[in-house]
Amino acid sequence: MKTFSCITRALLVIYFFSAQSYGEIPGYTAGIDYPNYSEVPKGGSFSCANRLPGYYADMETRCQVWHWCLHSGLKFDFLCPNGTVFNQEHRVCDWFYNVNCAQAEDLYLNNEELYKDAQGNPI
Repeated sequence: MKTFSCITRALLVIYFFSAQSYGEIPGYTAGIDYPNYSEVPKGGSFSCANRLPGYYADMETRCQVWHWCLHSGLKFDFLCPNGTVFNQEHRVCDWFYNVNCAQAEDLYLNNEELYKDAQGNPI
């Protein structure tokens, strides 16, 4: 009987995970509750022009994409893993339910912190 219960449990676990779509978080729907890109989408409108060098959440992708702007204005694009989005406050990919993407643009100026010393003076 003990073997049967182990097999039953194993089958239930396999069934549970096979019922989930790849990249989905149980209880949420990928693409609806959180973005679910497999690559950085082409054609976005984000530009580094007139921005401080730093890290920026992409509002068009519901923050799953983030951009690294250099002093030269050059831009590099990155994709947070599925289920995560760019947390502009902490400048890291974080679980989507920890991030309010709608407020990300209001936090873009936190990149100024990157160019200050410990006392808050510009460097």
